[in-house]
Amino acid sequence: MIDFLGYIFLIAGLLMLAGRIINNNITLLAIQSLALSILAFYLGFSGAEIGWHMVVVGLLTLIIKVIILPWLFYRLVDKIAVLREVSRSVGMVPSILIGVLLVGLTGFYIVPVLLKGILVENQLLSVSLSTILLGCYYMISRRSALSQLLGVIVMENGLFLCAVAVTGGMPLIIELGIFFDLMVGALVMGLMTYQIRDTFNTLDTKYLNKLQG
Repeated sequence: MIDFLGYIFLIAGLLMLAGRIINNNITLLAIQSLALSILAFYLGFSGAEIGWHMVVVGLLTLIIKVIILPWLFYRLVDKIAVLREVSRSVGMVPSILIGVLLVGLTGFYIVPVLLKGILVENQLLSVSLSTILLGCYYMISRRSALSQLLGVIVMENGLFLCAVAVTGGMPLIIELGIFFDLMVGALVMGLMTYQIRDTFNTLDTKYLNKLQG
């Protein structure tokens, strides 16, 4: 069950590299976050005693990353009337190939060789590190401010899954702080995205050089 959810989590990140429709990528991000939420619930209820820490984290992930943030992003896309990506720095086929290469590099070298001292019974460590790299690559290969924000959230999902894989999750107070920072950051980036669109009539970040004095 854990590995199955992990593979759904990873596949959603890979599919985002191929997507050109922003709404589709928002949906894939919500699916990835939903897999993360279900995984947290599963870990919370699978033990002899209920792990309330993981249950709370799963609930917060469901509310914030599966419901609230996608709803805000859908509203933002509808408001600025941008349904497709602006030009990407890297084409679709090279993006997919690089994504597969990153996953393979993580699964066959980084985890078994560089991190061989970290013992994890399942594939969550490989999946989480692959997702961090995919989110980073997604962010730097997109020139749309909104897509770059989606990449940041993918990276945060990977970091959270990595913490679950290695330590069973971070202290609840730290995770609450991360959720709060994520919400504030998403709202600020949303406002900036709207301002970029309103000022330059595009979301292409290459036009930000016009802001230089």
